[in-house]
Amino acid sequence: MVTRILVAMDDSPLSREALAFALDTFPDADITAVHVAYPEIDMLPADVNEVYDADLDELDGVGDDMAQTVFETIREVADGRELSVTFLMGETDRRLVEYTDSGGFDHVVLGTHGREGLSRLLLGSVAEAVVRQTDVPTTLVR
Repeated sequence: MVTRILVAMDDSPLSREALAFALDTFPDADITAVHVAYPEIDMLPADVNEVYDADLDELDGVGDDMAQTVFETIREVADGRELSVTFLMGETDRRLVEYTDSGGFDHVVLGTHGREGLSRLLLGSVAEAVVRQTDVPTTLVR
């Protein structure tokens, strides 16, 4: 039985689909939406906490403009359903795997473009890295 789900969130339509899938498929589960910011790319100030857990109404001012956009998307997709939100800093795939493995989650839901070949090699795949590095069952939504 799935009781604790991690849903990785960024500013893509696919992460929106992943969250909607998790909410619809697992209506009784505790869902945590996780956004990972990479400090060098997202230009975040050095004093932002490495891990920030909050309710959606406590996230104003956390992170940068992209993070705030992601949090607004989470609010919109959740449509009043209660869920937890975690804001992490660091390399996206590594931080998601660490948080998944240490957080007691029994399922992960990720959006993926499903790229193959050269585009996957050039762009990389967070979803693929997470699937390969964690033992937690993972659903990829595309």
